[in-house]
Amino acid sequence: MVTEVAVSLLLLIGAGLLINSFLRLRSVDPGFRTDNLLTMKVVLPKLKYPEHAQRSAFYTDLTRRVEALPGVKSAAVTTNLPLYLQGNSITINFDGRPEPPPGQRPVVVTRVISPNYFSTMSIPLFAGRNINDQDRLELPAVVVISETMAKRFWPGEDPIGKRIVAGPLNSPPEEWMTVVGIVKDVRQFELVADPKPQMYLSYQQASFFEPNDLVVKTSVEPVSLAATVRKTVWEVDKDQPVSNIRTMEEILSESIARQRFTMLLLGIFAGVALLLAAVGIYGVMSYSLAQRTHEIGIRMALGAQRSHVLKLAVGQGLKLVLIGVAIGLAGAFALTRVMKTLLFGVSATDPTTIFTISMLLVGVALLASYIPARRATKVDPLVALRYE
Repeated sequence: MVTEVAVSLLLLIGAGLLINSFLRLRSVDPGFRTDNLLTMKVVLPKLKYPEHAQRSAFYTDLTRRVEALPGVKSAAVTTNLPLYLQGNSITINFDGRPEPPPGQRPVVVTRVISPNYFSTMSIPLFAGRNINDQDRLELPAVVVISETMAKRFWPGEDPIGKRIVAGPLNSPPEEWMTVVGIVKDVRQFELVADPKPQMYLSYQQASFFEPNDLVVKTSVEPVSLAATVRKTVWEVDKDQPVSNIRTMEEILSESIARQRFTMLLLGIFAGVALLLAAVGIYGVMSYSLAQRTHEIGIRMALGAQRSHVLKLAVGQGLKLVLIGVAIGLAGAFALTRVMKTLLFGVSATDPTTIFTISMLLVGVALLASYIPARRATKVDPLVALRYE
């Protein structure tokens, strides 16, 4: 019984830590709203659209048509949606600062977007302005940066109006761009990773990355507009492939699928272990008390109260349970440390989780001990004295 209790406690603490971690992960602010967002891949073939101006014209026409659909609030395109576990990065340098040694330029996560991207994704603007329709190819290039990028590269300064130069990794730099806005941080690749410096460029001005994701903000159930939006894409180009149609909530759910599966798997094992521990304690106590029926009869014949006998019987079971809990806690402090990589926002030795799980197991054990003990106190002393 002691071993069953110890193993059960180990599994229960592990499951409790994962559940606590998962709940904290679910409460993380991704930096945007996921409700009422429909997404799909619209990747333009380079052979059919070899020029940047052609691709820009396609996406401009597409977003305007989609925004005109009933039930659509806004639409935008971007190179990569958040939480996709993929993205583009670019090296940058700053106006008025010396050029760093080769290969040591800062690297920033970069998204090329259309004007309504921030409003579609509900990403708040903290300062300056958003990218708009006036940011065209023939005009000076602009960039909107994240709050982390602002704090990292301009600590204690106002980055609005500052200039940076950017280019793909290991490629010649592009033209100078002026910072015109600061937006809220977005979890780019997964919720468990802290936001990195990020910047957003106009899809009409930046040619080194091309949009391939369409995101639509709706006033109705997003999935109900999937066929209509896909048909609109084909109205612009009847041969254009459309794939990976999903809601943003599905993308968020898939981004934490591994943590959810691990939690459920260990939770099932812990639940089975708790059930087996309860059954084992009940069986051991029933057998033990059956062996002591004669003793119980003598005690009660000599005037022992039922409550005293009940306390004696339950105390015997509780003693074994506490030994098992002590062993389980020692094992938990040693073994749960290997779970550090699976946890988010909670320590592997979180005292609240460990105490709560321990009390739960003790409570279940007390109940499993109490039932046979209570039944034993109802035995007629005369019958118990004749019991062999």
